[in-house]
Amino acid sequence: MPKASGKLRVGFPYVGDRFGGSNMSSLVMAGGLQERGIEPVIMTHGPGQAADEAAARGFSVHRLPPLSSAPGYSRPDGFRIEHLKAAPTCRRFINELGLDLVHTNDLTMLRTWALPTKLAGARLIAHWRTSSKSSLSVSAALMIAERIVSVSTYSKQILPAWAQRKTVVEFNALEVFWTEVHRSEARLTVRQRLGIPADAILIGVFGNLTRRKRAHALADVLHGLGTVISGRQVFGMVCGGVVEPRDDLLEAKRVQMRLEDRLLMPGFVRPVEEWMGACDVILAPAEREPLARNVLEAMAIGVPVIVSSDGGLREFVVSGENGFLLDPNDTSAWIEGSRKVLIDSSLAASFVANGQTATGELTVPKHAERIERIYRTALGR
Repeated sequence: MPKASGKLRVGFPYVGDRFGGSNMSSLVMAGGLQERGIEPVIMTHGPGQAADEAAARGFSVHRLPPLSSAPGYSRPDGFRIEHLKAAPTCRRFINELGLDLVHTNDLTMLRTWALPTKLAGARLIAHWRTSSKSSLSVSAALMIAERIVSVSTYSKQILPAWAQRKTVVEFNALEVFWTEVHRSEARLTVRQRLGIPADAILIGVFGNLTRRKRAHALADVLHGLGTVISGRQVFGMVCGGVVEPRDDLLEAKRVQMRLEDRLLMPGFVRPVEEWMGACDVILAPAEREPLARNVLEAMAIGVPVIVSSDGGLREFVVSGENGFLLDPNDTSAWIEGSRKVLIDSSLAASFVANGQTATGELTVPKHAERIERIYRTALGR
């Protein structure tokens, strides 16, 4: 593929059959960069949701061989010999596609693409979207990176000091900012799909159903709130796919607390903003959360949020002003916080207004402009 004159060409590699909020943030960023005249080149190792989501956003997708025959989330997130074996193929793609930079967005792609990027003479940008400490293989890859982009200061501080010195903090960009009209339509549409009353209270949790995300906390909240508040029936909704290590407590509590009819599990949903907009409040009770794109999305479309204090969201959510910031393990606080938001309409309205103001700076064009500046610096331009 010949390179367009004067344009930066940036490769975005993904594991084909693994997809989450970080990957979506990366694709959103790639779209913003494209609007600025940069050429994003989307590459996926094997087929799957990453390729499908990229294609749905109008990108052409270059298919690389899968890294493993084992299905997506059953593969351990650590160094494997497959990362090194893929190096010749990755290097060939960098050269054939004329890539100036490779921008990785998860640890698997960082481990896989760091060495071939260096061998091909391109520059590596590593997006740090994790709460995991860097292993030997990750540290070696980060040494190769020209720049590291962290989604929060919380996540940046996990890095060793030498890596922090070349790290820039950039919150994820958001595409959708809603009005009350949009939310009213979504509330009606989603409740009809779920088969619950049009005036029912709906509390949402969004994200992959892995142990660290603690979606099971919604069961505790529903159980503590009871079945009716202010004459309205109370329902909960967990949206996301199962990821290992899975949150086994979710189903166990759902059965134990007899919440099968009130704690609904529609799975992976799209468009996610419609399902979020239908909620009266969204909870994010995760531990060690680097940032949580779903919370920023909820704030942008005008839904009150209650979030964990264990992670990067404490840099964005001011407790009592644009949401509640709570200890993820303080069950009573989550129950009472939810009750306050659901009963006090003026409090909920203030959370919405302040949340939309706070997220107003996270637009895609502004984010893409700052990322391009990082690219230019990395290339010495």
